[in-house]
Amino acid sequence: MKYNKIAIIPARSGSKGLKDKNIIPLCGKPLIVYSIIAAIESKLFSSVIVSTDSDKYALIAKKYGAEVMMRDKRLATDNASTFVVLEDVLRRYNDRIDYFMLLQPTSPMRNSIHIKEAVSSFEEKYNSFDFLVSVKEADHAGVLVKPIDDDDSLKYFDTDFSNYKRQAFKEYTPNGAIFIGKSNEYLKQKHFFGSRALAYKMNKKDSIDIDDELDLQMARAIMEQNIVRG
Repeated sequence: MKYNKIAIIPARSGSKGLKDKNIIPLCGKPLIVYSIIAAIESKLFSSVIVSTDSDKYALIAKKYGAEVMMRDKRLATDNASTFVVLEDVLRRYNDRIDYFMLLQPTSPMRNSIHIKEAVSSFEEKYNSFDFLVSVKEADHAGVLVKPIDDDDSLKYFDTDFSNYKRQAFKEYTPNGAIFIGKSNEYLKQKHFFGSRALAYKMNKKDSIDIDDELDLQMARAIMEQNIVRG
């Protein structure tokens, strides 16, 4: 069966960490362009849509072949959730699609091959799952991640770490690169997780999510290394 699907790339102009993070230059292209190119090159989507509040971002998106949906300013604040942004797009497309893919522009190492693999995995199990989330192996097992109160004690670290073996605690964490949702189910549940969600595993290198300068430098170094290798 052929499913009709769209890709949604959210890109608001405000960012408190890296200024204009979504269009920051990375190896000759604005950051958002890598997600646009990956979606278009996959040749899987009836529409590749950039949701933005910025005319500047809109011009870049159109230049590289994406459709643009200008969002209301109330959907571009720090408090605007991913759900309300996606809801804004889905309300206009919901009756025309079977499902959608969310591609965050901060994951430039995610490419068309990853997108194709994720879509193939999801569609093979379409009747059993409503969502798909890309994950990577966690840097630290949950047993090693605990809060520390004002007393600075390690009272919550109650594992006998003398017998700790990382291999015994192999766990995964969402990497932010790919999210898939059936439209009606997502609008009802308002998130992508749970027993009806399928995992798509990615390696650490391709899971880089640019949040700060160090992430940007790491992505740049890997891309430049890939260019040298040809």
